[in-house]
Amino acid sequence: MGDENNTAIDENRKLQDIFLEAWDQYEFLDETTIDTNSSEYQNKVKDGIKNFELATTIVSQVNMFSANEFIDEVPTESLQYLLLPFFLGKLTLKCHKEERLDVLRKAEVYFKDFLQRCQNYELCDGPKKNTDEESSQTSGCIDTTQQLIASAVARNNKIAQFRRKKELEEQIKKMRVAVRSESVDDEIKRNFFLNFLQKSIIEANEELQDIKLEKGVVEMRKQRMAEFGTTRMDDCILPPGSVAGPGVPAIGGPSGHSHSHGNGHPHHHHHHGAAPKPKPMQPFIITKDATQKAVFGMGYPSLPVMSVDEFYQQRVHEGIFPDEEKMARINAEKALAAAQDPEEKEEEEKAAMEEKIENDDPENLERMRRMDEYRDVVRRGDGNRHNRS
Repeated sequence: MGDENNTAIDENRKLQDIFLEAWDQYEFLDETTIDTNSSEYQNKVKDGIKNFELATTIVSQVNMFSANEFIDEVPTESLQYLLLPFFLGKLTLKCHKEERLDVLRKAEVYFKDFLQRCQNYELCDGPKKNTDEESSQTSGCIDTTQQLIASAVARNNKIAQFRRKKELEEQIKKMRVAVRSESVDDEIKRNFFLNFLQKSIIEANEELQDIKLEKGVVEMRKQRMAEFGTTRMDDCILPPGSVAGPGVPAIGGPSGHSHSHGNGHPHHHHHHGAAPKPKPMQPFIITKDATQKAVFGMGYPSLPVMSVDEFYQQRVHEGIFPDEEKMARINAEKALAAAQDPEEKEEEEKAAMEEKIENDDPENLERMRRMDEYRDVVRRGDGNRHNRS
């Protein structure tokens, strides 16, 4: 009986050491400036995955988790092992020497397994059905108002999720050093792992959305490679008789540069030199009828002689319009102001006003004195009394 207990203790100690070593490797890869395509980086990724896989095997062998228990019944020391599929998914995405589509599929399995475990312990909700897609399949279209409401709700959810993630990161950062200590209180350690699990749930959902988008791009590139032998649309060659799209030269056309040498097989000559910059097109006006053509057509004496870009650059040199850097800064400030929550903006304004009052800001004091003088002179209700008895 004593030998079995010693074996279990050695097994737990070994599992803890393996997991902490893998976690240290994960944090190193997440913070390092080493080139992600280098052999050194990729070898460390493989070592981290190997350690996490070994820890996962041990956890499965001892049946550490059960679908019938609640999160309160899980010991504090076991909470960290719920993160194993999450870490495996994050490290799998860092693999650059494998087929990208296989990497994405493998990472997707890990993240879904992690979220499923968290759902079993009621740490997060299950996937919600998209009622908008169901209604669009039945009715064929979605009302514009519903689209706007759905977009607003999605935006608010993303903002709330972003704030929640930042709060969790701050709490984790404060508790990280204390958790590594052996004398740390069990409650602090438990709160740390629960917060880390909540943050990881948010990141796993974000990663799944990114994987879904990237899988579509990778599959499209793979299909294009199979059809045309290249992923660049400029190099795609269409069969004879087909209509060439923008940037796709057809065989035998003047832009295709194909020549037959008696055997029926066209030879394509690719010029690797820098292509000359095309001459800008002269501006023109599209008219609806002959009357407009007579007024706005070629006979009109004020036919434009410069493009919109040329006109803008001329105004920039004259100092009338802002340059590109200034315009980008203005647009960025407007975007930040538009994205800011109205309640948050109002709270910031109140806080700024309270700070001015506490610091006895001279401009604010002068403004308040003028307002008091105005109220002494102008009584409430005075004003434009025209046509009043």
